[in-house]
Amino acid sequence: MEQLNTKLITRLALPEEASIVLNLWQESARWLNSKEIYQWRPEYFNLEQVIEFMTEGSDVYLAEMNHEIVGTYTLTWSDPLIWEELDNTISGYIHRFAVNRDFKGQNIGLLLLKSAEENIRQKGKTLIRLDCMADNLRLNQYYKDYGFQYIRRMKQGNWSASLYEKQ
Repeated sequence: MEQLNTKLITRLALPEEASIVLNLWQESARWLNSKEIYQWRPEYFNLEQVIEFMTEGSDVYLAEMNHEIVGTYTLTWSDPLIWEELDNTISGYIHRFAVNRDFKGQNIGLLLLKSAEENIRQKGKTLIRLDCMADNLRLNQYYKDYGFQYIRRMKQGNWSASLYEKQ
């Protein structure tokens, strides 16, 4: 019996794949909302946002396993809106991290984080940063368990984020 290749392949998303990225974001938002976690809302995302990320300096990645799309993440090289005065040029920032729900429980999230870290290092950055909704205790613990250090809580209006970084 032939064994399937289960290696995760990450690559930059092509402009014509913007709708695939959008679908992953919206699918993740619906799943979060079903768990009463409102970090993302599906209606907040649109195709123009994806294209803006792709064309204005961010790197949008798709991840494949066995020729199926299993996730996405976006890397940015500055984030003054969230990180404020802590924003710097030695960091890479992980955003819009989403796993295809059809592949839950297969450690895709961990593989995506490792891929993002490697891509950030390849850009010569020494810090890996991300943020998540402060009230999402499970996700906060996930990032801590993976070795991210809590930096601080950031509040904007009625929304709070936990800021994390890793060397």
